[in-house]
Amino acid sequence: MVGAQPAHAGGVSDKHMNQPLELTVMMYHYIRDRGDEAEAGTGISGMPVLAFEAQLDDLSNQHTFVTWPEVRMAVQGQKPLPTSACLLTFDDGVLDHYVHAFKILRERNISGLFFVMDRCAMEGLVLAHKIHFLLAKLGLTRLREILWENLNATQREQFTQAEKKYLSKYPPLSLDKGINLLKAVLQRDLSMEVDSVLGNLFEAYVGSEKETARNYYLNSRQIQEMVAGGMHFGGHSQSHPWFDWIDAEARTVEIKASAERLQKIEPGPWAFAYPYGGLSEDSPALLQQHGFVAAFTTQTQLRHTDPYFIGRLDGEEIAQDGQDYA
Repeated sequence: MVGAQPAHAGGVSDKHMNQPLELTVMMYHYIRDRGDEAEAGTGISGMPVLAFEAQLDDLSNQHTFVTWPEVRMAVQGQKPLPTSACLLTFDDGVLDHYVHAFKILRERNISGLFFVMDRCAMEGLVLAHKIHFLLAKLGLTRLREILWENLNATQREQFTQAEKKYLSKYPPLSLDKGINLLKAVLQRDLSMEVDSVLGNLFEAYVGSEKETARNYYLNSRQIQEMVAGGMHFGGHSQSHPWFDWIDAEARTVEIKASAERLQKIEPGPWAFAYPYGGLSEDSPALLQQHGFVAAFTTQTQLRHTDPYFIGRLDGEEIAQDGQDYA
């Protein structure tokens, strides 16, 4: 998953559906094997390809796979979904989705919904992905040390206070907790201040950020091939911010950018996935204004009454923990 998730203060919309939607939605980020081209030096192995295929086998025994257009019709009250419906969703628009997920889904005649960001290679990587690559290259302790050296006194105080705020959720008792604590601080409280700093560190320790982004995110040709192969696409913002952290004007910019990107991919109305799962009270209205009829969260939920608050199950966590899908 892209980043740690401090508790948000957002809410849900009042656009309730006439009938609750009974739907299992699976969420995936990284379908890759360690060291393969999709892993690309991020240090995140993600969900192994064979594990993903095994999970699809299990899901097919329990559910009926449906497409985004079918879900859209159900959300709009046009046609109900079949019993035990299941939708597969993929966040961030990374190379994994073309190299592995698309190939596997196409072979099985299954359609997935892929949430992509409105991002070109010239804009480089989003903050969360810069952190991934730098952690893989430098490690947690060294990255934190170098960042501290590049902060001014005011920013260091801000960093210290943010760490204190998130310590109860991410006590650094293990490497994973320590990484999540750092991510929470950088992706929220210091997101504006450290983006350029991390960009400079990326160039110094990893390589060309623009070239990395060019190879790491889905390009137009790959997306077109996926659409031709029965896949569908939704919005996932432009810079992948926490929606409960930025202001309404910034949220509007992010949502509008997603709509403009999707207009070049397939007809609307579309679906949206909240970056990090962060919520805000005004997001549903903003999404509706820009052609989105549904939005997906990172919250575990199987019965949905609000089209802009559709919960999902994390397929990667289920594979790790041996959980069920009900």
